Amino acid sequence: MPFKDTRGLDWLIVTVLPESDFMAKINQSIRTTILLCIAALLLGIAICILIARWIVKPIVSVSQSAKALADGAWNQTVEIERSGDLGELARSFNQMAQQLQIAFAKMQSLNQTLAQSETRLQKILESVPVGIVVMDATGRPYYANQKAIQLLGKGVLPSVTPEQIAEVYQLYVAGTDRPYPTEQLMIKRALNGEQASVDDIEIHQGNRIIPIESWGTPIFDESGNILYAIAAFQDITERKQAEKLLAEYNCTLEQQVAERTTALQANEAELRGVYEELRLQEQELRLIADALPVLISYVDANRCFQFINRTYEVWFNRSCDEILGNTVRQLLGEAVYERIEPYINQVFAGQTVPLEAEIPFPDDKRCISGTFIPDFDDNAQVRGFYSLMTDISDRKRAEHTSILEERNRMAREIHDTLAQSFTGILLQIGAAAQVLADDPEATQVHLEMIEELARAGLAGARRSVSALRPRLLEEGNLESALHRIVAQMRATTDTALICETQGIAYSLSTEVENNLLRIGQEALTNAIKYASAGEIRVELVYNETQCILRVKDDGRGFGVGSTPLSGGFGLLGMSERAERIGAQLTIQSQPGQGTEIIVTINRE
Repeated sequence: MPFKDTRGLDWLIVTVLPESDFMAKINQSIRTTILLCIAALLLGIAICILIARWIVKPIVSVSQSAKALADGAWNQTVEIERSGDLGELARSFNQMAQQLQIAFAKMQSLNQTLAQSETRLQKILESVPVGIVVMDATGRPYYANQKAIQLLGKGVLPSVTPEQIAEVYQLYVAGTDRPYPTEQLMIKRALNGEQASVDDIEIHQGNRIIPIESWGTPIFDESGNILYAIAAFQDITERKQAEKLLAEYNCTLEQQVAERTTALQANEAELRGVYEELRLQEQELRLIADALPVLISYVDANRCFQFINRTYEVWFNRSCDEILGNTVRQLLGEAVYERIEPYINQVFAGQTVPLEAEIPFPDDKRCISGTFIPDFDDNAQVRGFYSLMTDISDRKRAEHTSILEERNRMAREIHDTLAQSFTGILLQIGAAAQVLADDPEATQVHLEMIEELARAGLAGARRSVSALRPRLLEEGNLESALHRIVAQMRATTDTALICETQGIAYSLSTEVENNLLRIGQEALTNAIKYASAGEIRVELVYNETQCILRVKDDGRGFGVGSTPLSGGFGLLGMSERAERIGAQLTIQSQPGQGTEIIVTINRE
């Protein structure tokens, strides 16, 4: 700094300091500032990187999952617990991935189904005896089955254009050497949307000429555009030969027709006479069928009447037009039809079925005996059946009357035999009582006469009882009689018959054993006749207090509640016999589950 005073001093004052003393703290501050700036910069960069990674990480996760989805890994999800746009993006991505998984599973299933369908279709196309060629919308073939390759002599040639088909595959107009016009080929017409067929094409394979018949079918998409066309063709060599033979035969036939026309004209009057005779015979047969007191009908596979005679009109009090076309169920009613339905099922199974039952008619109940005869077609299938039914009500009443008369006769015989014997015994006892005191020797004569009358009455009683008692019971008890009946029936049927006895057999009264034997015999006969069973088991159980007879089969059974006792199965007779001896009759049966008849009686 300058310095001047009054005395004339003019100085320049200079202060000199070492630079190190002056700049030391400044340099230290500068270095500290630079280090702090670098540290702040690094910290800021790190924070920015972390923030950027925090922001970019879910986006990268979405990007990686999207790439994985693109590579076929369908089970990708994004776990982002954020709100806002990224959270919404993650949820949308997860939903999209889930839908893609479902769609891919469906697509795999559809592809598998499509592959199976394609395999089946290809097997079918390869097995059909018809040549099949498929062409795309441009007219180039891309499939031919083995029959087509065999007939054409070549396989699929994708490079062939529609204009080259006739030349490449040697297609000619039948009977000429002219190539078949391309526009007339069925595959070409099918590509134009036309569906038709032709039979004037020949395939030339060397020295061999194969006439074929061809069909063309266009296949459209949903918009009506042609996707591809199918041409089918088959070898008609045999048909052409047959047509040739037929043409030759027609020529010959025309000559023969011309020759025989005259003969036919001459025989026309004779044929008319034969026709008239046949018509008269048919009329006579119809009159005979209408005159017979028998129900004659034909029922078709739908169980509808197609033919009936006049007896139907009389018995059912309906006209022929009212019956024809109706089903058996409609004519007979539900209750009667359920009873005879098993027999109808048997005849449709191919069996000739006899029937005996009581059926209600408009005028009265009739006991009928009939036969169902199956009608077979050419394939041995039942197409209907003939029905012949006769009214046997009078015969049944006569049998019932005959039984009553026989019972009355036996009652009279017993009365005459025993009453006379016991009357004589009483008279001889009275006479003996009178002379007993006076003449003992005469009393001995009367006693001998009483003994003789008693023996005669006993012999007559035994003869009467023997006439009423079954012969099987004469030779033993109920157990042995049942075994003999089963043994006799084994020889007449293929059904397995088993007869068993449980417990120690003991004697029952004659009436009880007689009725039990008749019930068992009736149940066994019905099972053999109607049940169509594989096994029938007869069991006789002797308990201390009861005797039980059980007849069980594994046949078709019937509805117990829907079958009346008078239904033609002997149920009424069994019920009456059980009631007569004070026994309990139980019938257990269901359709298709067999039948079991149980008779229980208390031991005397």
